[in-house]
Amino acid sequence: MNEKNIGEILAESAGDRGFSIEKISEATNVPKRYVTALFENDIKNMPAAPYVRGYISKIAAFLGIEQRLLEDAYKRLDLRVAGKEDSLPKNRFAIAKSRKTFIWLVVIITIIALFSIIRLNSLLGIPEFEVNLPAKIDDRDYLETRSQMIAIEGKIAPKDSISINREPIPADKDGFFSKEVILEKGLNTFEITVKRLLGKETTIIRKVFYIVDETEEEIPEQKEQIEEIIIEGESAE
Repeated sequence: MNEKNIGEILAESAGDRGFSIEKISEATNVPKRYVTALFENDIKNMPAAPYVRGYISKIAAFLGIEQRLLEDAYKRLDLRVAGKEDSLPKNRFAIAKSRKTFIWLVVIITIIALFSIIRLNSLLGIPEFEVNLPAKIDDRDYLETRSQMIAIEGKIAPKDSISINREPIPADKDGFFSKEVILEKGLNTFEITVKRLLGKETTIIRKVFYIVDETEEEIPEQKEQIEEIIIEGESAE
């Protein structure tokens, strides 16, 4: 039985093929931080289990690894929970009753204040969110892919709402969302908007360039589109 952990399996396979974490992330559309977490067996920084299974499936297919092998290795990751802390003797460094009352009062007031701030921010604050499409790769402001279908995935605050090109996208109770889209040939632009309950919103633009099989007729057209994108980016700067 192969008892290698998931990080060892991935590192060995990627090393044999000369693939970096950045290359794997770009080729599979799996966020770099999650690829890194898998390589480092860092289960605490991985997303919800359903997303991990999807990421493992994409990475396994890209690296040519049996998916079941990675899934079993992932399941073997041992979450160690620290035991209860040893308590001091009952009367050691005892605090006077009045002082204890004051401390508890401060703690309660602090908790109420923090809760109020968090609650207010969840209603009025500016939305922040994560998305797996990069804003910039090297000197490009778009992602190149030869896959016609990609998944736009990420995480928002549970009470926020998200839309992609004005289409509402459902998110689970933890704020994770995923939307599979079929790309058109050439440049595809996605306007991703996250809205907070009382109206404040954040919008970002992400671009994906779909490269089809390059026949003699298509090569000039695709090169011309890429050159136009580069020129537009330089003009914007």
